[in-house]
Amino acid sequence: MNIIIFGATGRTGNELLLRALEAGHTVTAFVRNPSKISVSHRNLNVEKGEATRYSDINDVLSKEKYDAVFSALGAKGMFKRDLPLIDAMKNIVRAAENNEIGKLIHVSFIGVHPDAGKLGFLYKYIIPTFMTNLLRDHREKDAIVNSSKLNWILIQPPVLTSDAYNGKYIHEAEIHGDNSRKLKLSRSNLAEFMLKLANDNTYDKTAVYVTE
Repeated sequence: MNIIIFGATGRTGNELLLRALEAGHTVTAFVRNPSKISVSHRNLNVEKGEATRYSDINDVLSKEKYDAVFSALGAKGMFKRDLPLIDAMKNIVRAAENNEIGKLIHVSFIGVHPDAGKLGFLYKYIIPTFMTNLLRDHREKDAIVNSSKLNWILIQPPVLTSDAYNGKYIHEAEIHGDNSRKLKLSRSNLAEFMLKLANDNTYDKTAVYVTE
């Protein structure tokens, strides 16, 4: 595949970049600061730009045909709003539509799911009470993706970790509140799942919950 990653210097985006290259895909990393990309590879192209500037994104997406766009743009904090991310999401969607991108896969958060409270005390009381700005940002970004003309998928993981890859995770469109689940997910497992979705239509134009 030929893919582009927004947020490639973040912890999730970097894991996605590494696994994509390992799998033999051609990867473009759209970043503000290219020096933060610590790997070099014959299949890696680094494009410098501002996600809050539409022309930067459109210029890159118009250069060649991408099979999928991955958005792993993460908030800098949990308690304050991060409005530039909202603008970035609007620009990514607009440019992807303009250039007829095949699929947009965006990392959201399970806390925004209407049934997140079934997952226990943390998601029923703590997160909705103390992380209202984080949830608001995620909901606004999800709404931008959801209302687009693209073939999209919203991935809704729980707390992300730096644990080693083990390939053991479950995914589903509905939340059943099974207390046996760990309610955490390693970024390496998430990255593998993201790449699989690029060629899988099971969750096209819907949100999917994934956890270990």
